[in-house]
Amino acid sequence: MIFDTIRNAGRYLGISPYLDTALTWLMNTDLSALENGSFPIDGERVFINVMDAQTNPERERDYEFHKYHYDIQLDLCGSEDVLFGTEYEEMTKEWQEDVGFGRCSCAAEVHLGAGRFVICEPMEPHLPGVAAGGKQENIRKAVIKVLHR
Repeated sequence: MIFDTIRNAGRYLGISPYLDTALTWLMNTDLSALENGSFPIDGERVFINVMDAQTNPERERDYEFHKYHYDIQLDLCGSEDVLFGTEYEEMTKEWQEDVGFGRCSCAAEVHLGAGRFVICEPMEPHLPGVAAGGKQENIRKAVIKVLHR
């Protein structure tokens, strides 16, 4: 997990070529101009999903993890918490292409909001969309999917 502000995204260049593409795009894009939908940044290697969502106060839900992608999570409007675990206690659903789901204990929690992002590494259990302070809210968020190589 990497948690930081967008203005510091350049610190993480060099981890992976596709992650460099995503971070450079993130630093040079007017995020307020993004429309809802899925859009390529670098073909299928790096793409963004922009959506409206509602946070959930329930913290005891299935964590997700990805075989092939980093997730860069950022809130465009509103805020959410993202929980991170260290390992799964049990798998709860079979793999669905790149994503798996399971139960695990929370080992870390980050609070997103304007100007902040978190990078979830491949196979790292994470639970996005948790209501900050337990208060549900409608948010606008983006998830940049980055192929891990």
